Amino acid sequence: MVFDRYEEAYQALVEYMRFYNERRIHSSILDLPPHEFYKKAQTEALIIKEIRV
Repeated sequence: MVFDRYEEAYQALVEYMRFYNERRIHSSILDLPPHEFYKKAQTEALIIKEIRV
C-alpha cells in the first residue's frame, strides 16, 4: 500500500492497532482480544495457555 500523505499512513496504522488490540483474538490469551483479556484479568484469576515459540 502506498500513501500520498503522512496523515493517511498514520490513520491506517491507528486503525490496525485498534483492530489488533480490540477485535483480533489471540490464542495465547484464551482466544480473547487483548483489551478483553485485560478487563477479565482485573476481576478473575486467569490462566493463560502455554506460549509456544
